[in-house]
Amino acid sequence: MYATILLAYDGTRESRLALQEGAEIAERFGARTHLLAVINLPTALLGGEALAAGGGMAREVERCQEVLNEGLERLKARGLECVGHLERGDPHETIERLAREVHADLIVLGYHRRSGFGKWWHTPTCTLLIDHTPTSLLVAIRDENPETEPQPP
Repeated sequence: MYATILLAYDGTRESRLALQEGAEIAERFGARTHLLAVINLPTALLGGEALAAGGGMAREVERCQEVLNEGLERLKARGLECVGHLERGDPHETIERLAREVHADLIVLGYHRRSGFGKWWHTPTCTLLIDHTPTSLLVAIRDENPETEPQPP
């Protein structure tokens, strides 16, 4: 059913849950996996202000590369082969574009429910993807118990 799975990963508990669920699906279907980490810097940092920011962009690239490597190691520990992608840009646009490029049958990402004012201040990537995604989308939703930590995939 699924031949190629794209996993969006940022190292949060929600994305570790998504990684775990995506890995289980990849194992079941023998799917190829692509792991994506997106560097989403404010537009100002992508211009000349990046130099004035004291290397903030370089630190963010390094942090995202570490997150990507950690996710790849989690997948390799399960015996899965995975291609890593470190991309810059808007998360929902980057996920959508890469899903088309790798011909993904399924996109997997994590989500944390927001309440109160949090809903007003955030436009969730998954909401935008639902409207524009070229394929099926699995949204792994974190358990409301903050003590619950997904087991390594």
